[in-house]
Amino acid sequence: MAVAREAGEVIAHMLGDGWSVIDPTATIWTAEAAEELRARIEDNLIVGSDQRQWDKLDQQLQGAPREVILLAAEIIFLREHPLRSALPGTRRAHVDRVLSHLESPVSIPEPMSEWLGRPTGTAGFEPGPWYNSAMWRHVTWTASFVRYWRGLPNDERDAARADPWTLQQVMLASGNDRSDIRNALQFLARPDVFEPIASGGMKKRIRDGLADRIGGGTGSDPASIDRDLLGIRAALARSIEGPFHFWTPGVEELWDSSASEPDPVTTDVATLAEPRPRHYWLYSPGAQAAEWDGFSASDIMAIGWDELDNLASYPSREAIRQALDVEESGGSMRNAVLAVWQFQNEIAVGDIVYAKRGRREIVGRGEVTSGSRFEPQRASFRHVRSVKWTHTGSWEHPGDAATKTLTDITPYRDYVEKLEALVTGDVEPEPTVAATPLQSYDKAAFLKEVYLSETRYDRLQALLLRKKNVILAGPPGVGKTFAAKRLAYSILGVKDPSRIQAVQFHQSYSYEDFMMGYRPTESGGFTLAEGTFYRFCEDARADDDDRPYFFIIDEINRGNMSKIFGELLMLIESDKRGQKIRLVYKNETFSVPANVHIIGMMNTADRSLAVLDYALRRRFGFFEMPPGFESAGFTRWRQAAGSSTLDRLISVVLDLNKTITEDPALGPGFAVGHSYLTRPAGGDADDSWLYSVVQDELIPLLDEYWFDEPNKAHEWAGRLRSAVE
Repeated sequence: MAVAREAGEVIAHMLGDGWSVIDPTATIWTAEAAEELRARIEDNLIVGSDQRQWDKLDQQLQGAPREVILLAAEIIFLREHPLRSALPGTRRAHVDRVLSHLESPVSIPEPMSEWLGRPTGTAGFEPGPWYNSAMWRHVTWTASFVRYWRGLPNDERDAARADPWTLQQVMLASGNDRSDIRNALQFLARPDVFEPIASGGMKKRIRDGLADRIGGGTGSDPASIDRDLLGIRAALARSIEGPFHFWTPGVEELWDSSASEPDPVTTDVATLAEPRPRHYWLYSPGAQAAEWDGFSASDIMAIGWDELDNLASYPSREAIRQALDVEESGGSMRNAVLAVWQFQNEIAVGDIVYAKRGRREIVGRGEVTSGSRFEPQRASFRHVRSVKWTHTGSWEHPGDAATKTLTDITPYRDYVEKLEALVTGDVEPEPTVAATPLQSYDKAAFLKEVYLSETRYDRLQALLLRKKNVILAGPPGVGKTFAAKRLAYSILGVKDPSRIQAVQFHQSYSYEDFMMGYRPTESGGFTLAEGTFYRFCEDARADDDDRPYFFIIDEINRGNMSKIFGELLMLIESDKRGQKIRLVYKNETFSVPANVHIIGMMNTADRSLAVLDYALRRRFGFFEMPPGFESAGFTRWRQAAGSSTLDRLISVVLDLNKTITEDPALGPGFAVGHSYLTRPAGGDADDSWLYSVVQDELIPLLDEYWFDEPNKAHEWAGRLRSAVE
């Protein structure tokens, strides 16, 4: 809404007095200026892909009158202002580029300069893949609308300014419709009525998915769809507190069934609503970088597989595989499918891309500046992203590079640092977070998400800050991993993943993984590689002492603790922070900074795990995490669910936990955690979900607990089933 209010000043002049915001002395929103701008572009098309669209616009604006140039600049502003992912520097550069054609220079005035400085990712809509590459179509459509608008009688213009639906009809009647820019301008003109969605197809998809909320859709024309969306928003607002859009969690799932399907490879980190860390990619611009000169000159990266349509139309990797496997061979086509999927769905604005030639040469480094788009007019390499290529040249690659078209190299930090040092001369010690605001997070947010009482939270926080090292111990399903990261965030005050590192111990995890050790190289030798904890400590040491860092260890008692920690057993003690000791593998002294905190998670119900040795146990504070069925947070969720089946099942589980606790062979460390009965991701506590929890999770767990008492396991299985049948 703020974005629309800002642009509303330009819209008001467009529909009203015609004055310019950039130069208030000029009248630019006239039929004459609009027609000349349209003719300069539409009647003088420059075809071909050898020039970028902005270069073509430069040619078309040469010698244009002042009012035409100002008109083009303000149309460009309106076109790009509502884009969520557009970089502020890019938005401003495009307006400045148009204004550079003026014989008498003009500076962008306040407050437009302030509007253009809005950080990326803070507001607006994500355009469809056609939007970014359709600048000339957007300018000519808007010019045609302005020409038509100025030819209307005053009373018709007054009616359109007063009524959004009349304004929409005028836009539709102004010429050949271009729905994406029309939808953008509709929103900017009347954000109280029209959704911030550029794609007409997306609007229809949302309307169709939610039409039952208003008794069915009223039609397929633009006006009917927009009216239906307004009615749907009003219907949803009756049950949703606070502002929302159609991609708000809990709303998106109502119209997009795929949004509620969990990705089998996602982790707890991916499920958090937190900024995405910057990723690093190795990329081949054609075979042996054959397309590099053109791509670097055009500030793009592109991939082939031109037999595919718009990549946005493929909902899954399997859909891509089937489209590529035209001969129906059934082959996995793994590398091709992965490259296409990642190019469309996983690369993000702000990521760093290294362009390579073959396996031995790096030819460029750049920063991704746009989403993926489809450019069918290109002869080849039609799947495109904009990239600001910051470095071009030739650098010898350290070792052999991967042969794939696209490789996510983010996890290989040593490798990333070598490339950064090689090309830029600098080393980024930690992949930075993309330019999105960090979401605040405090004690209240923790208590809302984690089923722990306020008193116990205060105790846990004080223990961690005093002891520096804490182990969250409890049975499965009490949310230990979930709570650990949120505990860290609550102390940080923001969801800042750059100051949190998570690892999982296992029986093969070693000191070499944790601190440092020798690793084999491709040449057959060995090199000394720094481990995860060593790097994390160095990052924390380089920061201010009063900025805490949190190292989270899942399944901490699954590893060989003495082998993994080595000499760190002394250094991690709270009163030994800052003391130095010489390392085994490196002729240097090392200390654990005072701003590093360690949070471990220990499963108390795994019979295969040994207890921690006393030397390590003494250095950690232990915090028991029992099931939170009676916590205020779980009670709120239970009441909100309003399910009698859930209530019956919880009652049985409480009795079950009492039996487990009193069993001398088990005890409280084997109780059933509340996470088993917490709302499923993207869904509700319906009976089918609860039955699956009982049949596929709880009963197998009891069979394991009472493997030597099958009658007891059978008895409780019957009670659980009866609660959900």
